[in-house]
Amino acid sequence: QIWRPITATFFFPVGPGTGFLYLVNLYFLYQYSSRLETGAFDGRPADYMFMLLFNWICIVVSFCSSSNFQNILLLMIPLIMSVLYVWAQLNRDMIVSFWFGTRFKACYLPWVILGFNYIIGGSYV
Repeated sequence: QIWRPITATFFFPVGPGTGFLYLVNLYFLYQYSSRLETGAFDGRPADYMFMLLFNWICIVVSFCSSSNFQNILLLMIPLIMSVLYVWAQLNRDMIVSFWFGTRFKACYLPWVILGFNYIIGGSYV
């Protein structure tokens, strides 16, 4: 069943408890992906696509090595976190503002989002 990693990347179980988390993660994907496309990968869409593909392959390999290949359920949040992590590392010293006016350096943003996902969704993956 070779299609499982592909479908797990685009699948997110939207329900009463996860709808808000889904919308927030789509916002983060759009916001930081567009910042990468217009910043570090400006004029180089093939390089950006290669980065996404490489991140996806690393995520699939790490999930397959840690569990059974049949149990891959959800790869969307790890892929979003990888895009966010790349942006945060390229802009380490930039001050970002999270909800309710919390301000910190961009290098800590992936960890804040990881904690936020855990609080809202009950899972870090």
